[in-house]
Parts: sequence; C-alpha cells; structure tokens
Amino acid sequence: MLAQINLPQYDEQRLHFGFTLAGNSGRMLIDTKTNFFTNDTMRNVLVKSFPGIGLGAITNLRIGEYLDLRLMAPVISFVQRNLEYDFEHSKKEVKIESAYCDFSLLVKYKSERRKNMRVYVIGGGRLSYDFASTIKKNRGVQNPIVSLVPITYGYEFGFGFDFYFEFFKFSPELKVCNTFGNAMHRDGFIFTNAIQSMSPQLLQFSLHFE
Repeated sequence: MLAQINLPQYDEQRLHFGFTLAGNSGRMLIDTKTNFFTNDTMRNVLVKSFPGIGLGAITNLRIGEYLDLRLMAPVISFVQRNLEYDFEHSKKEVKIESAYCDFSLLVKYKSERRKNMRVYVIGGGRLSYDFASTIKKNRGVQNPIVSLVPITYGYEFGFGFDFYFEFFKFSPELKVCNTFGNAMHRDGFIFTNAIQSMSPQLLQFSLHFE
C-alpha cells in the first residue's frame, strides 16, 4: 500500500506561522592579550558550557519552489556560560547568564519533497538583546563580574528535516549561532583586562511546529 501524502498543498501557501522549542549549549570564543602570561598571576581562562532553553515564534514566507524567507522573532533564549580563571595559587569562577530576545532573518533552501519529508539548509543574520546584561552592576576584585554588551549581532547556519503529518509539519533542526566582533564590556579589573575579546557562540537544537 502506498503511504498517505499528508498536507499535499501545504508548500503552496504563501505565508504560514508556527512556534519553536529549543535546547542550546552556550559557548564563548576568547582571545587573550599577547602579554597575558607576563603582566599578572593569571595563568589561564577556561569556558564551561551549560544547557539552556528557548521558545519563540516563526513566520515563513514562500518565495520560490525551493526557497523560503523565514523570520524567527521573537525568540527568548536562556543561556549560561561560566569563565574559570586559573591564578598562580587559586581559581575563580565567574558566571555569565543571559536572557536573550533574538530576531533572526533567514533564508531556507529546501530539497524536493519525498512523500512526507524534505531536507533543508538554513542561514542568515541575527540581532540579540540581553535582558540579563550585568553591565551596570557594581564589581570589584573580590566581586568579579564579567559582562557582555546588551546588543549583539551575528550570523547563524544549520540544517534540518521537514516531516509532514496529517495536521501539522514538524521540523527538527541543528544550528550554529556566532556573534560578530567583541561582545565583552571592559571594566578595568583583571578579569577583563587579561582578555582581548569575547565572542558568544551557541549550538542550538530546535523543534519547529508549523
């Protein structure tokens, strides 16, 4: 018996909407200063990643048989990254927590549909606002705080699968999100003075329902 073709006219729709549930792992690309090992007692900086979650809305515009324009906005993501500073005689761990409101404009290129499945690749630009930015908090040597600037820009790319069910389309997707430039707020204390730049990164696994 031939498999039933679900939602046969779905991809002919000009505009459709949905929502996404996401899990993420926050990372940080750190560039230390060239005199990092000579100016003070700091020996190394390590990044610890933690799992996070996200929830958001999808607006999808069909612009061709195999091409869509996709707006992911707003998407609220909770991310944590810890920095572990290794000094000559001690260690210090600094927590960086973010609550991002993301706006992503993406191009989705789809393969030909095979019964109830497609494969696709996706990529585009991203703007993020961090509601949990600690840039205005008091800090000191005994109260270390490393802050990221509230507004960052970046790009993202990934791939996924569209599965067509009787009443909806389900799409698992894996995506990498990187930030342009330096997102670190320099405050004059040793915890940021030893670092040239910090660029947040995100590995994200999403489940889209449309």
